[in-house]
Amino acid sequence: MYEFDIFNTENYFSDYARNKYEQLYNEIRNQPEDYILNVDETKYFDYLLEKYESDLITFYFDKGSIDSTNNILTYYLPFGGNKEILKFRPNHYSFTVTVFINENCVCFNIPYTDAEMIRNYKDQQERKIKNQYKNLEKEINEYNSSLPIRISNIFKEYKTEIIKHRNDLKSLGIPLRNKNESQTYAVPIFKKNKPLPFKHKPNENELEPIITPEDYNEILKIIYNYGKSLERLPSTYTGKNEEELRDEFISTLTPILNESVTGETYNKKGKTDILIRHENTNIFIAECKFWRGIKSYCAAINQLLSYLTWRDTKTALVIFVDNKKIDPVLKQIKIKTKKHNNYLKEHESSGESWFNYTFHLNGDKSRKIKLAVLIFHMPADT
Repeated sequence: MYEFDIFNTENYFSDYARNKYEQLYNEIRNQPEDYILNVDETKYFDYLLEKYESDLITFYFDKGSIDSTNNILTYYLPFGGNKEILKFRPNHYSFTVTVFINENCVCFNIPYTDAEMIRNYKDQQERKIKNQYKNLEKEINEYNSSLPIRISNIFKEYKTEIIKHRNDLKSLGIPLRNKNESQTYAVPIFKKNKPLPFKHKPNENELEPIITPEDYNEILKIIYNYGKSLERLPSTYTGKNEEELRDEFISTLTPILNESVTGETYNKKGKTDILIRHENTNIFIAECKFWRGIKSYCAAINQLLSYLTWRDTKTALVIFVDNKKIDPVLKQIKIKTKKHNNYLKEHESSGESWFNYTFHLNGDKSRKIKLAVLIFHMPADT
């Protein structure tokens, strides 16, 4: 039974709101330029509004009930909405109530005295909950009402920058280079208003679909930015296992990609955690693991490599660190990754906890793959 002070934990709603604003900003700014220029703005704004709006809580004070077990009275107050909201603190707060959650109810114990004192205690605790929630509800409504203009401003600012940048390049009068792939064709994985069909002639040397280095980096940026946002709010990851955290990333990627994004998908020798697939070809594979020491980390690399075929060239390993300190973990990863038998090259890091490498496939040094290692600090005792 996990007890906490309702609407009075260490997590301020104002911090949560700022974090959501940052996620919103990153999601829009991480979109490819062509997507921003061609998307149906009304539909895109509606999607973002629905995604980033915060839930409200509804308490059913007229449907409360009491349970008596071993001379302990427990009051059950039913509620509806996201239970995580119960743990947010408004900027203006007062004394509150220590509660626990059970059967979609906010529960608190009542001293076992006479009937009148029990009733008075129950009413007093409910008033505290009501008063505290009024302060939080005001902040939630202010946050929700601010979203439309924030969405519009971020989008329009980014779109204006794109148009100016393209006009500046056009004014140079110098043709831009086009990079042609001789054996592959790039898949436009990010959603657009009207996805363009692929046009190529199938033959005995059928081209293999790939994602461009730019789109690969965009996917990693989305994963990295979302993971960093989770780090700032312990309530978003506390108590969650690998599958639940993996699903957080899948739910973030799915709405903005054209391609199929799945989890726990069979691939060659096992099940991979995050798989992006174009038609019947895998174009991105990622594994999610909790840090359980360097041996476990190396085993995770081996597991990921065992999934890959020669067509799978862009991968990632997502590590959740629940240790109190992350620096020793980062140092071990930096040292040991380069000692792996399949290691070929280390590239410039993209973040403090985002490392990039080139590996080769098992048994074939000529087949190179990109491996990004993204590490997120989610201490268990937060």
